[in-house]
Amino acid sequence: MAGLVAAAPMHAHATAVAQGVALSASAGCTAANLDLTLTTVGATLEAWQATTQSATISSGSQAPPSLSTFSGTYVGFSIPLSPQQQPNTLIGSYAFVGTGPTDPPNTAEFFVYYNCSTRQVLLSCYGQYGTCPQTAAQAAFALAPRVPTLDRTALVLTMLVVAATGGVLLLQRS
Repeated sequence: MAGLVAAAPMHAHATAVAQGVALSASAGCTAANLDLTLTTVGATLEAWQATTQSATISSGSQAPPSLSTFSGTYVGFSIPLSPQQQPNTLIGSYAFVGTGPTDPPNTAEFFVYYNCSTRQVLLSCYGQYGTCPQTAAQAAFALAPRVPTLDRTALVLTMLVVAATGGVLLLQRS
């Protein structure tokens, strides 16, 4: 019996579990710092990047991470911006903590898309790796309005409105 227990596969616990994210009080146009709420056990890598719509303005990684074993809210996870950004620049601030190479069940990720002057958060996300946007461009795309797909009834009604409008214009012309 003891041999069976010893031979049974052991399931590893997640290295990092994301539980929340917020824009840090120290974030703005010179830093894209985040407050990360997470639990980690033996994480081996943390990485970060800050982006605008068109460029990466900061990136880096650290192994072993300062958050290798941690539980709670880490205030002010540092993401410096170089160069300082112009007022009202929209910035995507991204970080992950976990394993390298990234492994979704063992890596937590965090993202905040914000206006660097007003500090208005437009989008925030946290979860296991692969859940969140990683760049400002991806966040902007996720927030862009979508053209709704018309079902059959809506399509028929749209055609009737277009036809009626055309009829009214023809009557006014004569």
